[in-house]
Amino acid sequence: MEDTVAVQVITKYLRKGNMARCLRDILPSAGLSKEQREKTAELVHTVVRWKHLFEHIIETRRLSPSAETYVRLALEGAQADAASYPFEYRYSCSPYVASTLKDQGEWAEYLNQTPPTTLCVNLNRSSIDEVRTMLRQESLAAEGSILPTALQTTSIGKYSRVIQEHFAHVQDESSQLVSFLAASLGHSLFDLCAGNGGKSLAIASMTKNQKDLSAYEINTMKRTTLTQRCTQYDAKVRVEESLPQKNYDLVLVDAPCTGLGAARRNPEAKYREGAGELPQIQLSLVAQAASLIKPGGVLFYAVCTLTPEETVHIIETAVRTHGFCVLEENNLSYNNYLVPQSNGFITRIPQGDLFFISVLTKPE
Repeated sequence: MEDTVAVQVITKYLRKGNMARCLRDILPSAGLSKEQREKTAELVHTVVRWKHLFEHIIETRRLSPSAETYVRLALEGAQADAASYPFEYRYSCSPYVASTLKDQGEWAEYLNQTPPTTLCVNLNRSSIDEVRTMLRQESLAAEGSILPTALQTTSIGKYSRVIQEHFAHVQDESSQLVSFLAASLGHSLFDLCAGNGGKSLAIASMTKNQKDLSAYEINTMKRTTLTQRCTQYDAKVRVEESLPQKNYDLVLVDAPCTGLGAARRNPEAKYREGAGELPQIQLSLVAQAASLIKPGGVLFYAVCTLTPEETVHIIETAVRTHGFCVLEENNLSYNNYLVPQSNGFITRIPQGDLFFISVLTKPE
């Protein structure tokens, strides 16, 4: 049954792209159990994760380029022979991504792994021990990890009552680490591009609402969702309707990006052919942040990607244009999980996404 539904999803994906949307369009009405839905989603992820390699196999073996063929290759484990192919097929990525990762084979291999489901426990409503107990009562794994808010569970954990009743939300542990580090560097905090609120919720949880936390999201629908979630999670976050006329100790710029560092969860990121207009958007956000920071305050820049034009080049421009100073010494918490890079660090939590972060201080 899972194979049949996976073929339906891949058929639509091959026509329209957007794996997540194809899954949302088909899985809920497919008549599958939660376990079957997760197995189907895992199979679809495998196909998309190895799509470029499978295309090469299909072409060289003269197979039919049908959804059935892609699913069959995934079920047969055709990717097991990937090491014998050139880099872009070995790691199933676009030439652009291959050029970005060509000297980082370890990262390329890591981005093809299947990630765990990680929860961020809502410490304003519960404790990590209580949430662990609730998960185990549902026969779900509940393994602690590096951060005090993080629990790793199975993919079925997304359907748990701890999620439904807002005792936790699903959030990658590296994303939680970004929130933790940002929260440790100031009292008045502003989440500039908050999206649906994942990092704002994490900060509110980690600090038990003890920070002066504000957030803004330019997209009206996302901002509405952000406001609703803050209420549901008992998170004290001031959601701004427009950019405020005040200054903060720290501004978090979790900027839109190509998402390459999150390719384990969204393998389509490996097929990007370039960064497009994203660097211009990122620079614009940095400029906005610069005007919102107190003298001596901090701009915390974070992107879940590895491309130079979205990471080191952005910081070079920020320093040149706005006079920021970059924190070069690794005096941050959890520094064992931060790999120094030019103008910043790469997060390296064993089961987390790969984020580039940079901590910049504004001259007094």
